[in-house]
Amino acid sequence: MKYNWKDAGEEWSERWGTSQAQWSETIYPRIENCLPADTILEIGAGYGRWTEYLKDHCQRLVAVDRAAECVEACQTRFASDPRITAYVVNRGSLKMLGDATVDFIFSFDVFVHIKRDVVEEYLADF
Repeated sequence: MKYNWKDAGEEWSERWGTSQAQWSETIYPRIENCLPADTILEIGAGYGRWTEYLKDHCQRLVAVDRAAECVEACQTRFASDPRITAYVVNRGSLKMLGDATVDFIFSFDVFVHIKRDVVEEYLADF
């Protein structure tokens, strides 16, 4: 089933009012001790809802998603920021990244939707 990205994922932050409120009140306080990080890997970037905030805490941000539509949206949204690259991933493979090149891995509300064998592939690459 293809998701309708009519609000670019912002609809998932309605409970907090906005993505900014959810980021500052819920997410950032849980990860602030890990930031800044030279290179951040974001798994399940969607349309870049969290990429928008993560980019200010790194020198390089690699955003991955299994949906080409989402990767294209991120590439368009962040086209002027050379620190950000986005890739379509097949299953849990992160082969486009070299060994020991990521300092912080971020994913929010994504792994609950991924099948166990794909999670295991990600974990093997981590």
